[in-house]
Amino acid sequence: MDAVPIPPSPAPVALPTVPGWALPRGPATDPAEAAFFAGAALNGLDTLVRAAPSWAGAWRQRLALS
Repeated sequence: MDAVPIPPSPAPVALPTVPGWALPRGPATDPAEAAFFAGAALNGLDTLVRAAPSWAGAWRQRLALS
């Protein structure tokens, strides 16, 4: 099976940044604080995946293998 190269995307995808207020200042000692940071991380990941970058298909296939 021959692999067909995928041409690079014309414009790079801008990665979302985490706001300063959502970054931990130290270790999370409160379970509610840890849940907030976990939710913020999942939201950032969801935003990145919904942007449909060119590598998303390969990433989904890798997740399906694990």
